[in-house]
Amino acid sequence: MSRSRAWGFTPAAERTVELCRRLSRDAGVSEDWSAVLLFSLLRDESLASACLRDCGIGAGDLGAVLPAGVSVEGVWGFAEQIESEGSGCGVARGLTDPADPECFRRLLERAREVARRETRDGAITSAVLLLAVYEHSAELRVIFGSRGISGQQLQQRLFPGEEVERLVLEPGELVLGAGECEVGGCEVGGCGEVGERPELWDGGLGDGVLRVLDAGLNRAREGLRVLEDYSRFVCDDGVAAVELKRLRHELCEAEQGVEGLQPGSHRRLRHRDTAGDVGAGITLSTEGERGSVLSVVVANLRRVQESLRSLEEFGKLLDSEFAAVMKVLRYRVYVLEQRLCGVSVEGSERVGFARRARLRRSRLYVLITESQCRLSWQETVRLVLEGGADIVQLREKRLGDAELLRRAQWLCGECESAGALFVMNDRPDLAVLSGAAGVHTGQEELGAGECRRLVTEDVLVGLSTHSVSQLQAAVSAGADYAGVGPVFPSTTKRFEEFPGLGFVSGAAGSLGSGAVVPDFPWFAIGGITEVNVGDVLVAGARRVAVGAAVTASEDPRGVVSRLQSMLSEF
Repeated sequence: MSRSRAWGFTPAAERTVELCRRLSRDAGVSEDWSAVLLFSLLRDESLASACLRDCGIGAGDLGAVLPAGVSVEGVWGFAEQIESEGSGCGVARGLTDPADPECFRRLLERAREVARRETRDGAITSAVLLLAVYEHSAELRVIFGSRGISGQQLQQRLFPGEEVERLVLEPGELVLGAGECEVGGCEVGGCGEVGERPELWDGGLGDGVLRVLDAGLNRAREGLRVLEDYSRFVCDDGVAAVELKRLRHELCEAEQGVEGLQPGSHRRLRHRDTAGDVGAGITLSTEGERGSVLSVVVANLRRVQESLRSLEEFGKLLDSEFAAVMKVLRYRVYVLEQRLCGVSVEGSERVGFARRARLRRSRLYVLITESQCRLSWQETVRLVLEGGADIVQLREKRLGDAELLRRAQWLCGECESAGALFVMNDRPDLAVLSGAAGVHTGQEELGAGECRRLVTEDVLVGLSTHSVSQLQAAVSAGADYAGVGPVFPSTTKRFEEFPGLGFVSGAAGSLGSGAVVPDFPWFAIGGITEVNVGDVLVAGARRVAVGAAVTASEDPRGVVSRLQSMLSEF
């Protein structure tokens, strides 16, 4: 492991600490910055942010403890500024800033203690910061506890596979300094029983390990690029493409932190011997051909997964943090495999991609509630589909499960025959049982992440949002689409304040061409009619969801047809 950054910050930790400082000072936070630091960790793509995602903790969980004035918009703005100009942290600057409040200095000192205890070189990583925040803040420990995560579990997630037995400390407990040991006065890592490592660079062993890591990094990066191109150009799957791009960038960031592995490093390139590689000429007949696009995807998924496993195992010899990052990346590829390969197959076209492609082409989304239908609800559905609705949602709050399932199954068949998507409101269980194309949930119901755990990757997940921060959180949580509103008062929900057309404009701006997922589908919703839909489109919406404006009409088919014509003009 590189010693040059001992007691300093790794690049990811540098950015996080500086982002926390700028957010806190911009919002005028003068005391405890613990929640702001956790918020900042969520933003950066690092081992800590991946761990938080695995624990089910997102920005929404911090609402009660995050100081007023700290916003998602601020995170993006400051983060881009920091990445462009540098953080100014690092070894030379030290842990603290004279302008830091005392509480934040104590938090960073806690990070120093955690680094001594958990790492071999004392480097303050994103994982160190996360564990330090947990130990420092009782309020944040409550949030982890609500997700069933104890300190010991968090420690094991962040620092897996270590040989030294460790203990998560509560505030106020003492910790041994670097080089101290309670047994026989020896130094941790200096005695023969714990922490001992072989001298890798004797007899060329280290050169061989470096060759393994060089080959593994090249294979993994190449495989990720193939998968990213598949997601972008074959499937038009922006969510998968963004995740694959993040994986590539995190892989590159990890190699930057290991001595000798930096891209272009003379040491790394000097030991690369492509011509002399004994495995270069071993080629199976099946490697020269691919039977389908899916076979290309599967082959490159395997290439990436196997490479990351090799990087993890050999990386343990040089840098435990690097190895831990490889493990997290590998698990994320396993999850991504479900999205890329799907579970259900109809002929040669996988269901999930067909549905998402249909979703991106959709413009008009109609909600069906029997009490709002002037005609029978079945006749209303038929006319809505004849008029050209792209998506139909069953939204019934008071029916029993058996009747809901019966209606959902009927609607599913009608929508499939018409080439439309059927979405079940609030009930992922009934969405699965009925064969629905998707499930929609609200801010007060199960979140997008929870719904995703209950359905397959083939099932679309939609989320209602009422602010730009909620919309961006929906994108980050892996939702396939979002509802944006309410724009106007409606008969469906009661709100004291309406986000209105300002939210529509904000959504259009935040998910424009410069966004992380610029093609993310969202539907303006709430009181939209033929009369006011023009204002909604001028504000930036290109998709709308309607309810009573269609279902309470004497001519649902005509209203749908006219709305589609208006939408097609933009």
